Amino acid sequence: MSVKILHTADLHIGMKFNGYPEPIRGKLQEARIEVLARMIQRANEENCDLFVIAGDLFHNIKGIDKGTIARTAEHLNGFLGECVLILPGNHDYDNDMIELWEVFKKNASDKILLLKEETTVSLADYGLNVMVYPAPCRSKHSETNNIGWIRAEAIDPVMINIGLAHGALQGISPDMERSYFYMEHKELEDLPVDLWLLGHTHVPYPDSPSVKDWKIFNPGTPEPDGLDCRHEGHAWLITLNEEKSVRGELIRTGLYRFKDLEYKAASGADLDILRDALIGEGALETIARIRLAGRLTEDDFIYRQEIYKQLEQELAYLLIDDSDLGIKITPEKIEQEFTRGSFPSQFLNALAEDEEALQIAYELIMGVKK
Repeated sequence: MSVKILHTADLHIGMKFNGYPEPIRGKLQEARIEVLARMIQRANEENCDLFVIAGDLFHNIKGIDKGTIARTAEHLNGFLGECVLILPGNHDYDNDMIELWEVFKKNASDKILLLKEETTVSLADYGLNVMVYPAPCRSKHSETNNIGWIRAEAIDPVMINIGLAHGALQGISPDMERSYFYMEHKELEDLPVDLWLLGHTHVPYPDSPSVKDWKIFNPGTPEPDGLDCRHEGHAWLITLNEEKSVRGELIRTGLYRFKDLEYKAASGADLDILRDALIGEGALETIARIRLAGRLTEDDFIYRQEIYKQLEQELAYLLIDDSDLGIKITPEKIEQEFTRGSFPSQFLNALAEDEEALQIAYELIMGVKK
């Protein structure tokens, strides 16, 4: 029989977003639960057999209110497939003393399996010809991964064998000190499972919208979580057929987009281009940080405030850094500021052909003038 899976990880439900003011902070917090509901709906529409969360469903093991935990479980209870597999990650690890998971299990249905032990799990009771080999996290950091136990297992080639792990993946995750359950491609490839479903790295792997006969998958976070997150949020739809041929389709899942942009502005038209690039489809779900540099005429420098106001009204949230944006010094500006024939006037006009030198000289003179 074939098996269809929606594979996600790193939802980080309970993330605080303390660097943002209300109301956007609350909206970003809520989006992490809403994206779970959207993925469950998509999995149901796709008739998935398994819904797999490869670690970090929650952001912390403490400080998440019971109502949020219960809502999370209720969404997962709505999956219409055979079962949900949840692996504890390094943020929501389980060491048998974590209240978070006790609260979760009280609200979760019988079809939700928390894979907190390094032991083979058969899904035969759920009508699936699948064996699962979980490598859960029991701490925040570890210099060794938890997949080694699988080497000693007698893996039945007739079954569909799926490995689940959470940790840094060689060449994909930034883990120079190898302290996040580091895994090499070769050790994953050498283990005789048919499929690896990973979590931890917040970008998708492989970096392709669709793949065939691939073994190692990492979905990235399904909901963008900061200005360093350049993608739209993703999950994998994966199908293994009777011959164990694997097909994967990367699907977009995110609600909000983060954009970290740098612009050079030399005119009001450049400001219009910036505005038009950001206002449009998806603007209400866009959090943007914009760094502006350059020199504008005095009129255009004043006009920039109108552009900022339009962006603030249209975007979910806007951060502007225009400390490197200044007023362009022109002959008209010199005449306005200094008496004709005065030393500053003559000096600055003599530099009129060298725009950068003129700008520096003007700022120095104005600094002394103050």
